[in-house]
Parts: sequence; C-alpha cells; structure tokens
Amino acid sequence: MDDRPRPDGADGSAGSGGTGRGGRPTDDDPPALARLDRRFDASTRREAAEALGSPSSSMSAAASRIVDGLFEAALDDPDETVRAAAIESLYFHGDDHLDRLGRRVADRRGGGAEDGSGKTSGAAETFSRWLRHDRAAYRMLGATGLSTVGDEGAAPRLREAFDDGDARVRARAVRGYARVGGEAVEAVRPLVNARNDLVRGAAVDALVTMESDDAVELLARAAQRGNEGLRLAVVRRLGALGRRDATGVLLGSLRDPSASVRRAAARSVAAVIAEADAVPAGDVRDRLLAERPFEADGLLAVFRAVAAERTGADRRAAPADATAGSEERVDTETKRYAAWLYCELLESADPTAADRSTAVEWLIDALDHRDRLVADLAAAYLPRIASTSGTGDGLPDDETDSALGVDIKRNLRALAGDEAASDAARERARAVLRRFKRAVVEAAADRDVEYVYVRWPADYTESYNE
Repeated sequence: MDDRPRPDGADGSAGSGGTGRGGRPTDDDPPALARLDRRFDASTRREAAEALGSPSSSMSAAASRIVDGLFEAALDDPDETVRAAAIESLYFHGDDHLDRLGRRVADRRGGGAEDGSGKTSGAAETFSRWLRHDRAAYRMLGATGLSTVGDEGAAPRLREAFDDGDARVRARAVRGYARVGGEAVEAVRPLVNARNDLVRGAAVDALVTMESDDAVELLARAAQRGNEGLRLAVVRRLGALGRRDATGVLLGSLRDPSASVRRAAARSVAAVIAEADAVPAGDVRDRLLAERPFEADGLLAVFRAVAAERTGADRRAAPADATAGSEERVDTETKRYAAWLYCELLESADPTAADRSTAVEWLIDALDHRDRLVADLAAAYLPRIASTSGTGDGLPDDETDSALGVDIKRNLRALAGDEAASDAARERARAVLRRFKRAVVEAAADRDVEYVYVRWPADYTESYNE
C-alpha cells in the first residue's frame, strides 16, 4: 500500500486484484468482487470497492471473501482512489478490520527504517504522513496505525488530529493518544462533550486508559452532569478501572433517572466485584445495604435485569431469544455477581416495604435459570428470604405470603410438578420445600412441641398404632 501516485503504466494487467487469491471467484460471489480485478479500469474498481462496503444480505455467504478482496485492494491496488474506497469499505465491515489493516501496513513498512529501530520507525513515519492526507480514509488509517506502532512523537501528532473534520479520525486519534502514553486530560476534555457519539465514546475510553486521578474526576463529573448518552458511555466503561473511586461513581449512577444508565451501572458494578481485585464484593454489598430502604423497581430491578441477561454463549445458542435493547454481552461471572447482589438486597429488604411479589417470583423462576450457579443461588436464598418475612420458623405461612406478596409454597409445588421445566429446576423446587419442612421440625423441637412428620397417610396411622 502506498499513498504516492503510481505511473499510468502500472494501472492495468500487472496483477490480479480481487481474483488473484489463488483462483477465480465462485458462482456465489457478488459481481462487484470480480470487478476488483485489475483487468478493469480504476473507475470500475473504485465503484466495486464502494459497493462491497454496503453488501446486501444475499452477499453474507461471501463475507470473508469480500473482506479478503478489500484487503488486497487496500494494500496493493495501483490507484489511490481505489485504495481509499477499499479502506472505507473495510471500516464498514467491522472496526477491527481497520486495526488489522494497520498492522499489515506496519509489517510491510518495517524494512525501510534507516535508524535501526525496526518496523516501528518506518511505519510511524508513514502513518504520521497519512494523518495529513487529503482523504479521510488515509487519515483514519494513519491514526489507527500510529496508535498501534507508536514512537516518542506519536502522542503530539495524534493530538493534532483532535480537530480533524472527520469524526472517525478524531475518535481514533483520541483513543490512540491515550494508548501511546498521552496524559493531558485537558486535551481530551473538549471531546468528552462532543456531539458525535463515536467521538464522545472514544474520549471516555481514552480517560479510562489514562487511569489518572484527574481522568477519573472528569469521568465522575460527566457521569453526574452529562447528557444521557455521555452518562451511559461513562458507566459502561468505568467498570474496567477497578478503582474504589470509580466504583463509587457507578454506585451513584444506580440512582440515575435513565433506566438504561441504571442498568449499565449495575452491569459495571457486578463486573468490578467479579474481578475481586481492588474492590471487594463485600464492600460493595455493604454500601448498597446502607442505602436502604429501596424500592422494588429500583436497585432490585436493575440487578435482576443484569442477572437475566444472556451471555455471548447464550446468544449464539439462541440468537432469536437474545435480550432486546442490550448492546453489550454480559459475561458469566458478571451475571452471577449481579444475581448475588440481588439476593442480598432482597433478603435485607424491610419486611414492611412495598409489594415484593415480582422480586420473589423472579427467584422462584430463577430455579430454572440457564446458569446453574444463579439457579443454586436462588434455591439457597429463597428459604432465608421467607424466614425473614414471616414468623421466624422458616416455613412460609399465610402471614409470610402476605408480607412477600406471593404464595411461595404453591409456586414451588407447581414448579416441582411442571413437566415443561428442567429436571434440575424441579429438583431444586423440591429441595427448597424440604428445607422449609426441616425448618418446621427444628422449630417445633426447640419449642418442645411433639411433632410427627407425615409424608404419607400411613405414616400418621403407624405412628399412633404402635
């Protein structure tokens, strides 16, 4: 790949572009892919590269071949307009393709370094030159590549691109600035409030990468005073910091007026404690419990929503049933800690609080949760939650059901006999019922009350005919 003009004679049949990968295109390939071949003129190849950047659903089977063809065109086509069109189209196929293209260019440019520093020096010089290119595609790739290979002067050169007229260039420049060691929080501050979502998110990423006190302070301010889009961007990324002050910001965002922000904050809180490094899970739980009372549709709802989300593996197994409206894929450990926090909050809730039927019903439904550990958590906490809401003997009775707003015994029996439920769920329901019954036996023994456990009618008859 080269940004310098090629001689006219180079544009012709010197090599094969889109079809020069070891054979002719298959019958299933889109016609535009064949037109990347250098037997066609530059205008035709450029139009083909542009068309391949927004393929129809019928092209999905050829997606990998399309990307390969665009890579070849971006790297080797003799015409600059074709190369630029191929870069643009690769970007639309996936952000990571541009990163990969930058690495490929860096590998190719390595041999030209004259100062003995290897590929970094030669590639950095090329990418720096592209940052000032007339075509946005080259500037975007220049920012991408420079942030990958870096050198001592990379940060100030990337900072100069913060004012670029193309939002994609600005976003990649600010993210790369932090990656290569840029530390000037004030330089990033204007981009945090950018109107463009892409730039704003990249600025937040840069601050998270910097991880300085000033950076966290700016993120905290944005989480409190920014518009909804900015607040959402901040809470989604703060979980990566693993710092107590950053976690404090997330806990505050659990009260955000936006449901989307609250849910993202809950996901990030669970992700932080799942790491179990700088912020212990017990500290987060204690902080949340200290903020009682809480509404059934408040903290409980957001952690329940995270615990109910599908992981990436879940979504691949059943894409049609993926959680709607969720842009991220929650990982298994995050989901489990969200479920644990939910159980802790529900157990500690004021028994006289508002109707908690929805909260308890979710625990019963969670006995059939896709994740075994989440289901086991539900089974462990159900008896504890019932015992704190009733008379203290551990068995749900009319008084307990009234306090919880749900007939736990009836629901458990229904689940235990539900043929549509999994075997594991039915067994958990039976196990919880057995725990309730054992609690009654123990309570009766403590009160010196004679108690005969009757499982079958014959048990009762035999016990009194001895």
